[in-house]
Amino acid sequence: MLIVLAVLSLAVFAVPPRYKYWFTLLVVAAGAAVSTALALSAWGASAGEIVFESGYSPLFLFDRPVMDGLSAVFVIVASVVAVSVTVYAKDYLAAYRESKSPAQMSLHYAALSLLYFSMVFVLTYRGGFAFLFSWELMTLSSFLLVLFEGEKREVRRAAINYLVLMHVGFVFLLTGFVLGSGGGDAAGFDALRNYFATHDPVPLFLLFFAGFGMKAGLFPLHVWLPEAHPAAPAHVSALMSGVMLKMGVYGVMRVLTYVEAGELYTIGLIVLFAGVVTALWGIVFAALQNDLKRLLACSSMENVGLIFTGLGAGMVGRATGNDVLALLGTGGALLHAVNHAFFKSVLFLNAGSVYLKTHTRNLDELGGLSKRMPVTSLLFLVGTLAICALPPFNGFVSEFLIYAGFFRSVAAGTDVLLAAVGIATLSLVGGLVVLVFTKAYGIGFLGMPRSRRAAEAKEAGNWMIGAQVLPLAGILLIGLVPAFVSSRLTGVVSSVYSLPEMPAGTDGLAHSLAMISVLAAVLIGMAGGIYVWKRRLLRGRTVAEFPTWGCGFTAPDARMQYTAESYAEGLQRLSSPLTGRSAGETGVSKDEPFAGTVPNSTGRWRDRVDSLVSGRWVFLVRKLNARLGRFQTGRVNHYVLHAVVFLAAVFLLTLLGIL
Repeated sequence: MLIVLAVLSLAVFAVPPRYKYWFTLLVVAAGAAVSTALALSAWGASAGEIVFESGYSPLFLFDRPVMDGLSAVFVIVASVVAVSVTVYAKDYLAAYRESKSPAQMSLHYAALSLLYFSMVFVLTYRGGFAFLFSWELMTLSSFLLVLFEGEKREVRRAAINYLVLMHVGFVFLLTGFVLGSGGGDAAGFDALRNYFATHDPVPLFLLFFAGFGMKAGLFPLHVWLPEAHPAAPAHVSALMSGVMLKMGVYGVMRVLTYVEAGELYTIGLIVLFAGVVTALWGIVFAALQNDLKRLLACSSMENVGLIFTGLGAGMVGRATGNDVLALLGTGGALLHAVNHAFFKSVLFLNAGSVYLKTHTRNLDELGGLSKRMPVTSLLFLVGTLAICALPPFNGFVSEFLIYAGFFRSVAAGTDVLLAAVGIATLSLVGGLVVLVFTKAYGIGFLGMPRSRRAAEAKEAGNWMIGAQVLPLAGILLIGLVPAFVSSRLTGVVSSVYSLPEMPAGTDGLAHSLAMISVLAAVLIGMAGGIYVWKRRLLRGRTVAEFPTWGCGFTAPDARMQYTAESYAEGLQRLSSPLTGRSAGETGVSKDEPFAGTVPNSTGRWRDRVDSLVSGRWVFLVRKLNARLGRFQTGRVNHYVLHAVVFLAAVFLLTLLGIL
């Protein structure tokens, strides 16, 4: 059914324009319903996994789809977010229907459906051909989605950069599958068990880690991420950041299921180190951004870094026999992958609503939106509190599990140094996250409007707001009843990685999670009680409004507020060796007492790692093309001469036995 629905999604080109959206929504919703039902059946399977004979299709060279608890978790999350972003797209894309042809809209809708189905196939097929076919379909469909506003030069650049780097990652994966099947087994994940049992697993794992890390946005393979997410429409950014990045996480977690515990120590340290660096660099670079969507994109790096930090710690715990760290680190990583999908979807969708109503993403041109877009502002605030890991929201629960694993390791005297590094990283990153999102919410939604566009903003449409019900429910469900969700996810981890469900040292964890629910209920009760008490006190009274005290200024205006740039100025100086303002941009002069309009400023900061990883290669390719261009003279006799020289060279090399 899923394969039929995926193929059927292409029929949107033949659907009349007024029904294209409804057709796409129907296909995605049907796919999500089928996928979720299959995932729930696999999650509760007594054998640990289900092989679906009905997926025996020539499209995938007759590879059979297989689903276990690990893939089931990601399938459910992908389905929830896919339905949410498809509902959101109705009002968001309405603004483009006049400027886009029916064929362009059809291509976007088809790519949106195919991106969802391709991710489900990635999560369920383990054969090399079927998996790589699905992986490539995911890359191409997301490329088309990023290219939606391809008439803009920066969008074309971001899309092509994304496509090239994804194919570099594809080469790593292809090489990994080929080498892993060297023993005569069919290429695929299942062949890795025999390979890892007879070879050093580290070199082959590094190939897969590079390929999957490219998709996940690991440092220094992240350079596509801050460009592609802002270039894509908001619902596409939500699906890519919330779910597609997790395909890289899933790939690494899947490969690790085939490595014996005794061989995991070095691999765990590599994963942990990559996660720590990614988390720190992602949140530092996010703090510098004034573009709201780029800020959210960079913070996705930070969350991916936290996921890999927990996963790496869990693998080290498996290698050293520290079952507490193994279960809580890996379980916390899996839960954080789920949590990030929910709260980052909410944040990106609301950032899209802000952009649609103000036509700007620059924080220094926003402000005052909490009064003009109150529902959007409230939803963005919920996402902000969740990503800052504050109770009673879901981000707190996953980070609590990872913290608990580290602290219990310290208490038991095992892996103490590693646990100390993990605790320090989580603490530092957590503080910077608060800095980043108080900046995003405070500058963007509070205070006075900094531009006419912000002052004239209106609330987002009902479909854009209603679309967020599903991820918002996930945020609240995990935050309010963490014991229910956490126990099921740690059960998946213990089953997939052969760990005890309740190892010695985890006693009291269930009580701690239950206390989180109690404290959440107390916080909600206190907030509700204060609100009711306030309403009763003000009943029958006249409430007068006065201007905020202006510190002696009789006519305060928007120029007297903090700017997004000044908010993180100290961090800018500390990170200057690795960052710099984009060419042609100027900042606020230090001689100005109040910020005015800054010419040529979009609030974009350049990542020097980008120039090291991709910029130099682009320069070399351009230089090579310039030299090869000398052979393109436009004269037929020259081209004939080139062919003759080539044939002569082939003939000579053949005679010498080289060819």
